[in-house]
Amino acid sequence: MGEGKEKHTDTMQFPAIPSNDNYSVDPEVWDVIVVGAGVAGAALAYRQGRDNRRVLLLERDFSQPDRIVGELLQPGGYLMLKKLGLEDTTDGIDSTKVHGYAIYKNGKYAAVRYPTEGYTADVAGRSFHHGRFVQKLRLRAAAQQSVTCREATVRRLINGEQRQQWLVTMLRIGLKQ
Repeated sequence: MGEGKEKHTDTMQFPAIPSNDNYSVDPEVWDVIVVGAGVAGAALAYRQGRDNRRVLLLERDFSQPDRIVGELLQPGGYLMLKKLGLEDTTDGIDSTKVHGYAIYKNGKYAAVRYPTEGYTADVAGRSFHHGRFVQKLRLRAAAQQSVTCREATVRRLINGEQRQQWLVTMLRIGLKQ
């Protein structure tokens, strides 16, 4: 770290997801392989696992991301979380409901509210710490019985010409598979 710069440490940490490295119980063919357990990857793995598909979720590091960045989830994003059954992932992470924006210029302001008429009271934007949200999504995916979480670095995707399938080759930290 440079002089005067301190490393930020989030005071609200969720547990890291353990990497399941027991290859002997892997199915012969996965129904879905998801590369990357960010917002989209974790939500996809959760939903596919909930539908009883055999999912392999690959992520370089399953510990909670710890970087100073906020997240603003628009009301449409919250509605999608509700549709997926993941609306509770915004709970317990110090999220704040956001009902619109205020624009300030030259001492004047204009308030712009989200158009949420016709929706239940919980529908609003949400502002929160990105890493906490991602980790809660990952925890929900990992809780699905048919989802296997594995730390790995995906080096390349190979198109199988005969079977029209994508094969994943990965290099586990310090261990070739």
